Amino acid sequence: MSANSSLALFKRDADHVATRTTLILLPPFPFDHRMWEAVARRFEGIPVIAVDPPGFGASMLPSETPALELYADLVAESIRAHGVTSAVVCGNGMGGYAAMAMVERHPRLVRGIGLIGTHAAIDEPSVRARRTEMAITAFMGRAQDELVDELPAMVSRETARDHSDVVDMAAGWVRGARDDAIAWAQRAMSIRPGRLEMLQRADVKGVVVRGEQDRYTTASQADQLARAVGESYVVNVPRAGHLIPIEQPGAVARAVLGLYARCLRGNVATRRKDDE
Repeated sequence: MSANSSLALFKRDADHVATRTTLILLPPFPFDHRMWEAVARRFEGIPVIAVDPPGFGASMLPSETPALELYADLVAESIRAHGVTSAVVCGNGMGGYAAMAMVERHPRLVRGIGLIGTHAAIDEPSVRARRTEMAITAFMGRAQDELVDELPAMVSRETARDHSDVVDMAAGWVRGARDDAIAWAQRAMSIRPGRLEMLQRADVKGVVVRGEQDRYTTASQADQLARAVGESYVVNVPRAGHLIPIEQPGAVARAVLGLYARCLRGNVATRRKDDE
């Protein structure tokens, strides 16, 4: 993979992004593109771009006011600069919030959306207050320790018990996150709007993937997403919590590949209609 632009983009099999629909992978908070590596390597022959969120990994932190809409615009601008004209955008957690913002703001670019362990509701007041508190804690240099302590709650019981290497890997990534990036992301997420009604109006195919032990996205929220997004359904993943891409990468890859195939069939049908 190679990095380019103000947002770092990491590419696989991306020689044909200008002529083929590209998979765009957006990671959850507080991670970078590495969250998707075990999934991306399963997409042999498909152009894939994984993104480092603003301030994380090799991406620069914007000087503008934190907003997921800005993140979405930066992703769209960056992938277009690499020749992408048609995308299936998949996001886990915060990445899902940004993916939904891309559907709203760049509808001609996004053909499909994979919503992985995420939801379209606004934060409850208590959650918003917690985000504000962590943004302050981040500027004091203590947020990483708090986030590492939360990791066992972000994965399934089986992952925590039987795959300590996965948890340790995630902890290493968290400890490497920048304080200002953590604060920026928390502030951006705290002011995001609900997007269920927007998704109901959007002309986009989708899939919703939820870990059966996800404590951050409820089964009801996943069902709401699937009902809102056209031609969508829920894939429930056993032995997975919130961080599904590193817990059950094969299950995520299968769901995304199914969505990608449906979007390609839609592209063919559209071209045939245009030719008539």
